[in-house]
Amino acid sequence: MALTLTMCLAALLTLTSSAPSEDLIVNLPGLTWEPNFKQYSGYLSVGSKMLHYWFVESTNNPRTDPLVLWLNGGPGCSSLDGFLTEHGPFRVDTSGETLIPFPYAWNQVANMIYLESPAGVGFSYSRDGNYSTDDDDTAKNNHLALRDFFRKFPELASNDFYITGESYAGIYVPTLVSLVLDDSSINLKGFAVGNGLSDNNMNDNSIVYFAYFHGLIGEEEWIDIYDSCCSGTSERGYCDFVAGSKKSSKCTNELGKINYLVWDSGLNVYNLYADCAGGVKDHTLHYDEDRKKYVTSNFGWPFMFLENENYERLKAIPLNKLASTPPCTNATNVAKYLNTATVKRALHISRHAEDWDVCSSIVDYTKTYTTTRPQYQKAISRKLRILLYNGDIDMACNFLGDEWFVDSLHASNPQERRKWYYKAEDGTKQIGGFVKVFDRVAFLTVKGAGHMVPTDRPRQALQMFINFIQNTPY
Repeated sequence: MALTLTMCLAALLTLTSSAPSEDLIVNLPGLTWEPNFKQYSGYLSVGSKMLHYWFVESTNNPRTDPLVLWLNGGPGCSSLDGFLTEHGPFRVDTSGETLIPFPYAWNQVANMIYLESPAGVGFSYSRDGNYSTDDDDTAKNNHLALRDFFRKFPELASNDFYITGESYAGIYVPTLVSLVLDDSSINLKGFAVGNGLSDNNMNDNSIVYFAYFHGLIGEEEWIDIYDSCCSGTSERGYCDFVAGSKKSSKCTNELGKINYLVWDSGLNVYNLYADCAGGVKDHTLHYDEDRKKYVTSNFGWPFMFLENENYERLKAIPLNKLASTPPCTNATNVAKYLNTATVKRALHISRHAEDWDVCSSIVDYTKTYTTTRPQYQKAISRKLRILLYNGDIDMACNFLGDEWFVDSLHASNPQERRKWYYKAEDGTKQIGGFVKVFDRVAFLTVKGAGHMVPTDRPRQALQMFINFIQNTPY
């Protein structure tokens, strides 16, 4: 009996000491309370690439709770933005100096890894100075980073593992999932994508319908666009605007007006019903005297089928002279906090890393995939659980395009689209949105949320996350 107890204690001590002590965050500036969870920050080594991660343990039972990877999109935007503005355990106050507890943090039910990827994003860097990458290279490096994470935290290797992300992580997540599925050392159970870019054509076609049926264009404009792109159609049913733009310059011009309206007119592309942070101003390519850089709010991936004069100008600008800033967003408080010297020391940030910004200006990214249908089909065949969720007032990656995409997978046992519910702050039962469920696949909308669902609807987002992780009905 004594021997058994000694062996159990030894095993417990081994688990406790497995986590890398050099990455443990001991004293985080801005915290005014003692967290009831451990957190780590450091680097995962992938050849010449050093990918920064911030890991927070579950407040419930970190030894048995699921492990979840989170990736923000862009491409080239930092997952620390998701950590500090969406579902991490604290938020940065407006002064950029104090951390405020966040009551709807996802680490209440899961261990959360926030990975800054690819190299050149946030505090991640490349020791050889090469910041050229693409979808396949990013997936491969993220997979290798996970292998290094489990080397640092072997005690978590048997935990159920999930990959999650948002926006261009609609590409990052399924391409990474496809690699991890063939790695038996990782206990992958499923993945979730929020407002993801799943299929270029579906996203580009659906935003035209979204604009019309949300009152952004009038009946005359709708007729002009439809007739320019789908002339000869007797009734105005479904129109393939992408195909039409390749045949008609008039169609391309009409769709260019939609592109401008959605991205550059001053509307908040990430939340149609929210104000534009900083007000309506020039969101096209321009030189910012204060930052001494050219600034663009359009990352180039929406409306890929359109000839874009701005895009040609972008290619001629050196990467270190270009700043990509998401339109109608303001992360100055987060940037101020993360770039404070004492914070960098607490997070063990390398002196070789660039100053933190929401999106990278040095990553030279090549987009490889226009659809992720093969990766989803592989995941379905391997019986992973999958969730695609969308805030229903986002225009960057709108809900309609992602719903079309899910339908195109032809997953088995489709069920009737229905309402899903959550408990409001006053204890009442409220409608969170709508959900369409198949075998192992679900498509879910969050009512009144934009692109960053946990920012706009944190209580609903946490309920959705719990249902997904715990595999309970929505």
